Amino acid sequence: MASDSKKLVLGLISELSLEQVKPFFLSLEKCQYRGETCMVVGNLGLATLAFLRARHVQLIPFQKAFLRGLSEYAAKLPGSFLSPRRRSLYDRLLAPAYMHPRCARYFFYQSYLQECGGAFSHVLLTDVRDVLFQADPFASDPPDGLSVFLEDGGQCRETPAPVATGVILGTAPSIQEHLARLTDKLGRQRDRRPVDKPAHSFLVRQNPPTKLHCFENFAGPVLNLANVDSSALRFAPDGRLQGRAGQIASVLHQYDRHTDLQPKLTALLT
Repeated sequence: MASDSKKLVLGLISELSLEQVKPFFLSLEKCQYRGETCMVVGNLGLATLAFLRARHVQLIPFQKAFLRGLSEYAAKLPGSFLSPRRRSLYDRLLAPAYMHPRCARYFFYQSYLQECGGAFSHVLLTDVRDVLFQADPFASDPPDGLSVFLEDGGQCRETPAPVATGVILGTAPSIQEHLARLTDKLGRQRDRRPVDKPAHSFLVRQNPPTKLHCFENFAGPVLNLANVDSSALRFAPDGRLQGRAGQIASVLHQYDRHTDLQPKLTALLT
C-alpha cells in the first residue's frame, strides 16, 4: 500500500488468523486506498505477518497484559511517592500492562501519533476482524474535527444510542485530542474489562469536543451492522450496501453478524 497522501489507517491485530485478517486488507486494496496503514500487532502467525509486510503495513509489536493481582499492586506502589501530576503520568504508562487489549490499544495509538501524527492530515481508528471497505474511507472528504458513528437507532445527544468504538474518523489533531482524553479516562478507571465503549460514549455525550460530527446509522460513511435487521439493508446495482440517501457506505463494521450475507460481501469486496 504505497502512500501518496497524508491519510492513515490505524488499528490493532491480536491473536487473529490469516483468514480473519485477509478481508480487511484485501478490501482496502480493492478500493484503491493509497494512504499509510499501521497496525499494533501481537501473537500473530508467521504467515499473517508475511501477508502484512507484503502490503507495506507498518507493524508495532505489543505485549498483552501481563500484570495480575499482587504484581499489579506492587508495580503501582512507586507511584504513591510521586507528585499528583507525575503519578497520573506513571499510572497511564503502566495501564497497558494490565488492561484489556481493547483499552490498551488507545495508549499505543496515542504514542504513535505523538511521534508521527504531524505527518498525517486525517486518521481512521478501526477494528480489523469485522471491518470491510466498500470505498476509500477518506474519499468522501471527511468533515473537520472528530466523526463518530452510532449503531442502529437513536440520536447522538438526545437518546442513549450506542456510539460504536470500532471505527472513529477525524483530522489528526482531533483524533489526538480524543485519544488524550480517552486514555486519561481509561487510566483513571483502572479496569481490566473492555470498558472502552462506555468511556468513549461518555466523552462523546457528556464532554464532546468542539468539532464533533455524530452520524446516525445509514447517514454517514460508516455502517454499523450489529443491530440492523437484514430486511432493512439496501443494495446498489453493483451489490454494495447503501445508506439512507442511496450513498455507498465506505466502511462496513460488524458485517460478520449477518452470517448469510458475510460470504457474499467478502467475495464482492475482496
